[in-house]
Amino acid sequence: MGSNQSSLSDQHVFQSGQGQIGFNLTNSLQQSPESDATRQRLASLEVQKRVTDELHRLQDKEDQMSKITDEKLAKESIEDSQIGRNSVAQSISTLSQKLRNQSSSVDQSEVVKRAETAVVRCLRLNDRRPLDCWREVEEFKREVIRLENAFVSKVVGGV
Repeated sequence: MGSNQSSLSDQHVFQSGQGQIGFNLTNSLQQSPESDATRQRLASLEVQKRVTDELHRLQDKEDQMSKITDEKLAKESIEDSQIGRNSVAQSISTLSQKLRNQSSSVDQSEVVKRAETAVVRCLRLNDRRPLDCWREVEEFKREVIRLENAFVSKVVGGV
């Protein structure tokens, strides 16, 4: 009963033009010396090449942006340093002017003079043992530091 319908024919006939294109494509692929693995490798290489090219393009763009940013930052830092230099120079000139206005000789305090005299006297008395004068030397140092601090606060106090 159904024996005629189930027999296979050796030829396929496509009625539409679309089928003919598919048939020609299938035949050309089957007759091609390239295997599926080769075509897949070639496609993969093409994709890798495109990705690599895109990465290089993006890297070049990033390098260019980085260069522009670095140039802007360098320019800003130069401007900032110029502003800093100007303000420091102005402060120095102000302090120099104040020092010029001060009397040229620094008055020594009586306490500093007494401490200095005590150190000299001790060193003369203990010429063989100068380390015995450490108390007098420390007192002299304290008085000099006090005098320096007073002078600095007097000069810089108005700034």
